[in-house]
Amino acid sequence: MKKTMSVLTGALVATAVSAGAASAADTLETVKARGELICGVSTGLPGFSIPDEKGNWTGIDVDVCRGVAAAVLGDAMKVKFIPLTAKERFTALQSGEIDILSRNTTWTHTRDTSLGLNFAGVNYYDGQGFLVQKELGVKSALELDGASVCIQSGTTTELNLADYFKLNGMSFSPVVYDTSDQTVQGFAAGRCDILTSDQSQLYALRSKLDDPSKAVVLPEVISKEPLGPVVRQGDDAWFNIVKWTLFAQINAEELGL
Repeated sequence: MKKTMSVLTGALVATAVSAGAASAADTLETVKARGELICGVSTGLPGFSIPDEKGNWTGIDVDVCRGVAAAVLGDAMKVKFIPLTAKERFTALQSGEIDILSRNTTWTHTRDTSLGLNFAGVNYYDGQGFLVQKELGVKSALELDGASVCIQSGTTTELNLADYFKLNGMSFSPVVYDTSDQTVQGFAAGRCDILTSDQSQLYALRSKLDDPSKAVVLPEVISKEPLGPVVRQGDDAWFNIVKWTLFAQINAEELGL
């Protein structure tokens, strides 16, 4: 995957937005006074947000935060990354522990209208799927009646899973974990027959198995998962900075920058 976001191009556009809105933006003033952006990310998901052996974070969600830091602080490296589980992420943003949540998070009606949050846009379109061990001989999700399913709590995947199985007259036994790493460890240890998550995450988690070739992602995609960065409602200036940084980065990729 080509580097999805152009940090510097995003900064050029967002700097103009931030300059005009500085007086009204509480988050902006807080970040500028602190001299550092605090960004909530995953606990480690390849392609989205993951630290290397030296602790340097990389991925498309990381690039969003680096673009905002470049726009507001003039330095893409002035970011502190806070790893958060799915259950922790919204509370951390609502409480002000982080300035922006950029953590492969699905934009839904409920989250956008009842949590006091604003989604700035979409940086990846995904959909939920299923990972199974090849030895089961399963070729379709419609063959999963009675299966045990490893799933991460605090995500849209829980409800999607229940709806899909009910719609198709099937039953399942949930095996719930707090983090994506725990779900793949449970799957690898045989505590469940299948693992369900966004397809991008399934391929990333599959790569963590001792022998990835022994597992396969089934063809069915059972949901629409538009993923993107999130900020608190009521701070339009900060929302505009994050939104237009993201838009500029997407345009930069389209132009091959």
